[in-house]
Amino acid sequence: MRTWFVSILGMVLLPLFAQSDVRQSLGLGLSKYGVSVSFRNDKTMESLKSATLKPTGYYVVSGNIQHPREVAVVNTVFQNASAYKVDKINYVWTFRPGLLYSYSLSERTDRRAVGLNFSSGPGVSLAYVWPVYVTVLQVDPFGNEYFTNVRYNPDIHKTTEIAGRAGFSEGFSEGRITPGLTWQGGLDFQWGNYRGDVNTLMLGASVEAFPRKLPILNSNQLNKSVFSSFYISFAFGLGD
Repeated sequence: MRTWFVSILGMVLLPLFAQSDVRQSLGLGLSKYGVSVSFRNDKTMESLKSATLKPTGYYVVSGNIQHPREVAVVNTVFQNASAYKVDKINYVWTFRPGLLYSYSLSERTDRRAVGLNFSSGPGVSLAYVWPVYVTVLQVDPFGNEYFTNVRYNPDIHKTTEIAGRAGFSEGFSEGRITPGLTWQGGLDFQWGNYRGDVNTLMLGASVEAFPRKLPILNSNQLNKSVFSSFYISFAFGLGD
């Protein structure tokens, strides 16, 4: 990550840490492209009285991007074979920090009430792409068979030779970062036994856009540079 990007992000986010009327929450999300974990630092519902041009908080989301056409298979020819995904040549995980703009639609007046917020905000998306390795059967010059982990290339490695996927971290150091932009927005439903609780169910939409296709599959015509989806996320609070 470039120094200028860290500096700008710090100048934008640091003032938000100093606010006393904020609430933090950790969340787990699910969309058609994968799973994610998130951290949100946003103003309390009591302080969200009207719309504002200033950000009310920030969010940080990290998760994977999978292609909807990924298919897992197991080569039953080999004993103790593990699953791998045909034509998948790269893993993709993203780190997405962004700003939040929230507006209270319905405030929690007591512990039996459900609060409703609308929140939305832009951000940056840093996609880390690293190669998939598989375990294949090979034969040495003397005719001896052995298994070894190699970078997966569907054009070279036959399905009958693959005994499964190698370790998830294999090839991680060979990855590269692709920067992009992101946006997410939706409705936040908040409830709890006490006014200080911040159990939140978030329903919304998100989009990530990159300057080029992310090479998830070997068939590049199937790869995408823009990923949009609906998401559902549940978050539990860390307190005021």
